[in-house]
Amino acid sequence: MEHIVREAAQEDTAKLARLRWEFRVEDQPGHSRSEFVHDCQAWLREALGSRRWLVVVAESETGPLCGCMYLQCIDQVPVPGEIQRAWGYITNSYVASDQRGLGLGRKLIDRLIDVARGRGLEFLIVWPSEEAVSFYQRAGFRPVSKVHAGDDDEPPLELVL
Repeated sequence: MEHIVREAAQEDTAKLARLRWEFRVEDQPGHSRSEFVHDCQAWLREALGSRRWLVVVAESETGPLCGCMYLQCIDQVPVPGEIQRAWGYITNSYVASDQRGLGLGRKLIDRLIDVARGRGLEFLIVWPSEEAVSFYQRAGFRPVSKVHAGDDDEPPLELVL
């Protein structure tokens, strides 16, 4: 079966909301599917319209969307000589269970990297699950401390609110 990997469009919001439900329902009970899909579609319409979010999707020739990967574009404060700087945060990487092992994840990440380069993003960051670390490493991702070795910057810190 052949798959198409492309950027998501506004017409995909219902399908993306369905994928998000499938991705998270196992560990996030509490909402009804219809409530969640409605709220998620509203968020997706705004996110995709803002151009701060980009989503790539995988679909089969005959079926619904079967995978997605989200990229949030983060603008950096301008510095002299580099007015336009931005980086990307990859999140919500998902391939439907019956489509795994077909190379769709690799096609999604490759497409996302191409789009990020086309937008002139400086770097991409992902916080993968333990199981996904090797997937991102095969795509060229390295631990932040290795990427910035020799720089004055320390690895990222977080504050959980």
